Amino acid sequence: MNSSENRNILFVINPISGNNQRNDVSGEITAFCKKHSLRHRFVETTGENDKEKISESLKSQNPDTVVAVGGDGTVNLVASLLAGSKIKLGIIPTGSANGMAFELNIPSNIEQAMAVIDRDVSRPVDLLKINREHLAIHLSDLGMNARIIKRFDQEKIRGLYGYARQFFKELKSPSRFNCIVDCEGKKRRKYKAVMIVMTNTHFFGTGAVVNPTGKIDDGKFEIVVIKPYPWYYIFHMVFAFFTGNIHRLRHIRTLSCQHATLKMQPVQDLQVDGEPVGEIKQLEVEVVPSAIHIIYNHQEKHFFVKS
Repeated sequence: MNSSENRNILFVINPISGNNQRNDVSGEITAFCKKHSLRHRFVETTGENDKEKISESLKSQNPDTVVAVGGDGTVNLVASLLAGSKIKLGIIPTGSANGMAFELNIPSNIEQAMAVIDRDVSRPVDLLKINREHLAIHLSDLGMNARIIKRFDQEKIRGLYGYARQFFKELKSPSRFNCIVDCEGKKRRKYKAVMIVMTNTHFFGTGAVVNPTGKIDDGKFEIVVIKPYPWYYIFHMVFAFFTGNIHRLRHIRTLSCQHATLKMQPVQDLQVDGEPVGEIKQLEVEVVPSAIHIIYNHQEKHFFVKS
């Protein structure tokens, strides 16, 4: 653990993310850093050339920690630049979806989240590589949720209400698709599905447990297949999601893999860490073991801290 005097932290702030539009986030962070003698710098995302700007700041500032201040999309952006390096990733969750922060027990209160950053307790975790192009630090999925996120991204109504609005639109008639899954070392499987999740974390951003049996640092990831279900079964599924028993339901199948390919018919929407990617007909997923060091809240009991 570094002493405060030796820490050098770069904060990557998404100014249009959730609470950042209403609060003086940089002011609160600056006040905490001055109080705790933390050297710090800021860079704001604009949606244009963000990777280049952050990369330049990494070179010029030489931080030991980079903190993503935003939602899962901002966390993904920063993580993709830190993967394979010794620089630690921290999170201050201020977005519409904060699934990775939920995974790590990081509070949404800025001062409390900064206290986690200040304690500087970290460990290496795995990432997922999607189609040899995208890195996922939280989760990626095909089908129903990806379509919800796609429409949510296009809507002007943000936050939980905006997501819920799109969710119930989709819930009325979830589209089915066929999927062939080739998981390395296992028999080929064929499914009818409404949604397929690829993850090595446990939670959706809402706190629903989609992957109760996975571990974030075991060199594997899970494919969670949600099969077509009768409309009345949704209440049973929601209860199972929030009690950590979704893997026990007959409409759920879970596969543990290191590398897998999926073929869909017809093409399906894909999202990675809350960002729409587009429609695809084939997907390759592989785990990248111990790809990044991430700061987490070790003072609370959680799935994540189980060994």
